[in-house]
Amino acid sequence: MSTYAPIGLTGGIASGKSTVADLFRVWGAYVADADLISRHALDPDTDCYERTVAAFGRDILHPDGTVDRKKVASIVFADPQALAILNGIIHPYVHETIHKETKKAFDEAPDRLIVWDVPLLFETGYDAEVARTVVVTARQSLRVQRIVDRDGSTKAAALRRIRAQMPDREKVRRADLVIRNNGSLAELERRTREVFDELMETMGR
Repeated sequence: MSTYAPIGLTGGIASGKSTVADLFRVWGAYVADADLISRHALDPDTDCYERTVAAFGRDILHPDGTVDRKKVASIVFADPQALAILNGIIHPYVHETIHKETKKAFDEAPDRLIVWDVPLLFETGYDAEVARTVVVTARQSLRVQRIVDRDGSTKAAALRRIRAQMPDREKVRRADLVIRNNGSLAELERRTREVFDELMETMGR
């Protein structure tokens, strides 16, 4: 009988992690997106919303009562203490929600692969709670160009965003499986399928 044993998926900005997550979904995996859960943490009907407004004041709200995320970002990224307060509100919510969401998915379909898509998998310690870790990586020059093409930013700005994250070499060192995304989409799909099949086999799915 299958046991509840999530897989951790991570990768730096513009590595191709989202494409890998989409492929996993197409092939039947249940993928919980930590970024998506985090974005909804500040919806008006959540406890996180109330606590964030209490911590930062109603000046962070749009006229319709929703959180002005750009204003919150400008506050927390200029003040490490404020960032710690916000993380202390949102991170427990994400952690609880991802557990609840994926445990429910597993109970409904025990033979399905369960994946946690977490950009800060290693930084937040989520890697200690998963059965295996998968890292998507790509050459820095490719990642820079992808960010420039996607976001219209400068190469210097793209490089700063990459360097603000855990280096790929450290992620690779800590990973169980690595998907290198330095070629075509077909090559990425082929390698991702190899990893998916290996996970299905080793997890007894």
